[in-house]
Formats: sequence, structure tokens, C-alpha cells
Amino acid sequence: MSEQNNPRLYIMPQIKKEKKEEVEKRILDAIQHYKHSKKRSIRTSAETFGMAYSTLRGRLTGRQSRAGGHVRLQVLSEYEEKSIVEWCEQLDEWGHPARLSIVKDMA
Repeated sequence: MSEQNNPRLYIMPQIKKEKKEEVEKRILDAIQHYKHSKKRSIRTSAETFGMAYSTLRGRLTGRQSRAGGHVRLQVLSEYEEKSIVEWCEQLDEWGHPARLSIVKDMA
């Protein structure tokens, strides 16, 4: 059986997902559009910037992004996490493996 006729060998093309920063920028742009419009319409602003009505409505009512909402659940601050990563990279440069127990003690 040839590869073209075998449905199990068909690989669907991957759809490129937008980066989180790009999506967040579009949401902020839509919020500004909504706030500065003469005729305020959440639906119009959402459609203009290509997002769901519920997403824009949620943000306008105070809902946080997923990343923003999970910040309070983080064990380490961003600075502490960055410091540990830099420390692990330094260990790697010296030729020492960064074992989990060592990293836990560092944290």
C-alpha cells in the first residue's frame, strides 16, 4: 500500500499558535478601543480585534489572564526562580549536574 493511500500516515499541518504576549497585546488594544469608542460595544471591539466576546467582557469586568491569575500560586518569586536557573546553568558550565535534591535545597 502506498503512503498516499494509507490514512494512518497522513500528518495534519500544524497551526501556528499566537504567542501569549501577542494575544495579551490584542486584548489590551481591544480594551482601549472599547474605552475610547463613542459608541461602546464589547462585541464590536472583540470582533475588531479577533477575539471572543466572553474574553473581552471578562477582562473588562476585572478577570485576570491565566498567567496573571496563577501568580499567587507560585512558590518562588520570578527573581528567585531566575536566580536558581542561573545557578543551575553555572553548575552545568562547571561540569556538575544539577541534581533535584541540590536544586530543592537551593530553593
